[in-house]
Amino acid sequence: MKLSDLKAGETGVVKNVLGSGAIHTRLLSMGILPGAVIRVVRTSPLGDPVIYEIRGFFISLRKKEAEYVEVDKIVPLHLVPPGSDVHVVLVDGGVGFIRNLNSMGISIGKKIKVVERCCPMRIRTDLGEFTIGMGMAYRIYVR
Repeated sequence: MKLSDLKAGETGVVKNVLGSGAIHTRLLSMGILPGAVIRVVRTSPLGDPVIYEIRGFFISLRKKEAEYVEVDKIVPLHLVPPGSDVHVVLVDGGVGFIRNLNSMGISIGKKIKVVERCCPMRIRTDLGEFTIGMGMAYRIYVR
């Protein structure tokens, strides 16, 4: 999927930066590197350019430029409907947060099942069934 295909509020992980020459160098120098998380913040009234957030910075790209960037769309765990099996792609947190998740069997690449979605969220991993708060679910990205 191309970066230009994402809608406002959606998030993706950069897979590849295509092109050559000046455009390729420009995109890389803006921090658009493979593995980086990029979020569509807002589209201008006429649809071009689009504002993105990457690594805590806001950048503006034309749709033509965004077509050079391949991404995998990801969503926060709190948006996944009950009964879905998903794979963890990214955990946005510090060492202690990641350690707590690892003790529940939640780490990058692991498969989890959403049992109940709200208040608190119940999930099932290979280590058992666990309850996590929405604050934690906001920081776990899945595909």
